[in-house]
Amino acid sequence: MPQHVPPGHLDAEQTATLLGVTRGNLRILVHRGHLKPSGGTDRHPLYKIDDVKRLHNERATRSGHPGNLEHPSASSLDAQVSAV
Repeated sequence: MPQHVPPGHLDAEQTATLLGVTRGNLRILVHRGHLKPSGGTDRHPLYKIDDVKRLHNERATRSGHPGNLEHPSASSLDAQVSAV
């Protein structure tokens, strides 16, 4: 049975897709403290959309791209989140 995802949250699959990483790399990001689950279970964590956007922007900034809403990848992230 699919897990209910409350408004303002994403499941692990959605989060990994939006960040452009695998589920395994998402677990590494969580283990290293870059992202914190905000609900769900150990097997099926949920993440706040705002936390995912923050991490996306931080990663974009580190890669040499501006990590703000003016950046095309951040805008596409907003569009993808809206579609979820």
